[in-house]
Amino acid sequence: MSKRQVWVITIGGFLSYFLFGFIDNMKGTTIPFILQDTGYSYSEGGSIIFSEYTGFFIATFVAGLLADLFGKKFTLIMSGICLIFGAIGYASSSNLIVFIVFIFFIGLGLGSLELSGSNVISEVHSHNKGRYLNLLNAFYGVGSIITPIVTGYLLNSGVSCRAVYRYSLFVIVPITIYFLAMRYPKADIVKEQSEKTNFKEIIQIITRKEVLLMYVVIFAYVAAEIGIATWMVEFVQKAKGVSSAAGAMYLSIHFAGMMIGRLLGSLFVDKVGHLKSLLIFSVMSIFCITLGVFGPSSIAIVLAFTGFCFSIIFPTSTAVVSEIPTKNSGTMLGIFFAFGGLGGMAGPWLIGVMNDVFGLKSGMAVNIVFCIIVMTALIIRMSSKVKSRDTRLT
Repeated sequence: MSKRQVWVITIGGFLSYFLFGFIDNMKGTTIPFILQDTGYSYSEGGSIIFSEYTGFFIATFVAGLLADLFGKKFTLIMSGICLIFGAIGYASSSNLIVFIVFIFFIGLGLGSLELSGSNVISEVHSHNKGRYLNLLNAFYGVGSIITPIVTGYLLNSGVSCRAVYRYSLFVIVPITIYFLAMRYPKADIVKEQSEKTNFKEIIQIITRKEVLLMYVVIFAYVAAEIGIATWMVEFVQKAKGVSSAAGAMYLSIHFAGMMIGRLLGSLFVDKVGHLKSLLIFSVMSIFCITLGVFGPSSIAIVLAFTGFCFSIIFPTSTAVVSEIPTKNSGTMLGIFFAFGGLGGMAGPWLIGVMNDVFGLKSGMAVNIVFCIIVMTALIIRMSSKVKSRDTRLT
């Protein structure tokens, strides 16, 4: 693969995560308006997000198989088509069932984007994966920062929360066209198609203790990340008395911190160590969420700093899993992201239910529990690694 091809494909990967961040985080700003316009309860709002991440879960699992069978470019194009269809339908939705159906397709597109982007970058930058995966996820942060600003401006200008998704087509369509025009080396496509999925090998790998622990990490982390991104604006407005404009700004700060953290993370995660970096940032997350939820309203902005604390967890966890030797890397990453998708389904839905039953503060506190699970799984994973090393030495 020539240097020019590497960078054309790398740009495609970066664009996929920019689009992923841009579309994925529209819900955080629009959900309060949807609930207000339709009169839906928090549980019903959680069901809409649950549907999105049901699509996300299915896509990450299926897209891995499709990537191994038809190539990574195919899954990128498929993701763009799903987003276009979902955005058009969601913008035209008038009742809960229609919302749920079309946001499911948006979830399919997002899940395919996440897997395909990581697959592409992991392949073309096989060395320094931690660095390039953090850079990749920084583009997710860029899209995520822009989204609250743009959607907040549109909503405050009188544009309906549904029409906001129609405007997103101005971003989705050009990037999908880039995926179509992007030249992926034919030799690599043939190689991908010739390597049949070895289910026996996959089962052997995913049942290993260290792999299962990383699945727990990604499940709990994504549950917390999506839970914060979905409900933070509603929480700070209703529980902390923050204005809608300030709430949107908090969300932008959250994703700005995520982008900055991933840019910085690309410089140190490979040197410090992947697991050690993950543990440090998971502890920081627990501290920020606890202070933001239970602290006084004057320091509610601390909740927005969780973006920086969350920043390296996803890409660095991906780097840990992608280092597992297997011929079916697409399927392996697909299973890993599928667990993340399950977390994305469970987290916002559970928080929505807790909001209805026990109040917004209790709902947001669920994210602390998710982060404690991440920390605990990492401690067990690190101790297992040390014991394994000591056994080999003796």
